[in-house]
Amino acid sequence: MTKTTFILSACFALGATSTLSACSRTETALIDEGEAAAAQETTPPTDTQVQRIQPTPPLQNPRAQTAAQLKTPAQLQQQARPVSQQVSPVPRPERTPFTMRRCMNMGNALEAPNEGDWGYTIRAQDFRAVATAGFDTVRIPIRWDAHTAHRAPYKIDPAFMARVKQVTNDAQAAGLGVIINVHHYEDLMVQTNRHEARYLAIWGQISEEFADAPDNVYFELLNEPTLDMSPARLNALYAKTVPLIRKTNPARKLIMGGNSWNSVEALAGVRFPDDPNIVATFHDYGPHNFTHQGAAWMNPVPPMGRKWGDREDEAELDMTYTAAKAFAKRTGLPILVGEFGVIDTVPQKQRNQWTKRRRMAMEANGYAWCAWDFSGAFKSYDTQAERWLPGAVYALTAR
Repeated sequence: MTKTTFILSACFALGATSTLSACSRTETALIDEGEAAAAQETTPPTDTQVQRIQPTPPLQNPRAQTAAQLKTPAQLQQQARPVSQQVSPVPRPERTPFTMRRCMNMGNALEAPNEGDWGYTIRAQDFRAVATAGFDTVRIPIRWDAHTAHRAPYKIDPAFMARVKQVTNDAQAAGLGVIINVHHYEDLMVQTNRHEARYLAIWGQISEEFADAPDNVYFELLNEPTLDMSPARLNALYAKTVPLIRKTNPARKLIMGGNSWNSVEALAGVRFPDDPNIVATFHDYGPHNFTHQGAAWMNPVPPMGRKWGDREDEAELDMTYTAAKAFAKRTGLPILVGEFGVIDTVPQKQRNQWTKRRRMAMEANGYAWCAWDFSGAFKSYDTQAERWLPGAVYALTAR
């Protein structure tokens, strides 16, 4: 969560249609990495009537044989193959329901260089608290690259993989769905070609480890791609990642978003595959100078004192969800707002006001959402007092 949608939020803060349009321009080219399926020949019908075969005189010039008389070894093998052994096309997976609605990010834990470095370690009891409060899913931000070898075959540290599986099992035991993602892979953003094979190897291992997981375990391909990775390059990466995952997880929900830190406008530049189980995602921290005021990791640090709720703020919110609605209508894809929240340097009453208004806009449009976060800098829960912050649950669930 050290990088967010600063550029998009700056556009929203300006509030100008021309500026918004400029921020919306994305490349739509995609390097098509797919391979065309090989066409299969059907076995020619056999003649049931026995006929006397007249000998054929030898050809004086073999090159004069017609295409009908010549067959390649592959064609001869296909013709000789018994019907029972002929390969049938792989059936297209059916669209499965995307049932998640209310989600909590378990941030600042497994996406830190080491779990606990940023002040929070995930506990099994935290998942029970999340489930009891009315959430159905948790998102686990995970920094896999900090625990992956730098040489092929790019092996993930077995102890780290075991920890991710334990956390996933603990969430499932509490009755929660789980989003597993690739988070904070910063080197991939700036040196995509160099790190592509490593990134794909990470997803290959995740896919194998979780191939038998329940349907409510979801894969999110890449958190907040930055502007360092162009839309075309991101699409090329997605075009390799989706088929790789589908080898072991043919029908699992895959979550994909655009660059500019998963901005809503960047969705227009994503080349979503022809796949029935894709979910589109964007993040909502608008306006940035309200949600991130006092954030020490920002340079410069957004000044304190910004309030939210005037006419300009409502216009910014309307602009965000008008763009999301247009995208959903055009593509028919389900939408997940994968992150939204306000830093805890802001008074809790203001945080609740913003959160409730955003959440209502998402639900009015039928979008699933995932609040940022449980116990990090945008926390909703006090792990010392073992209680939710005043009004936090009500703002998110109306309970």
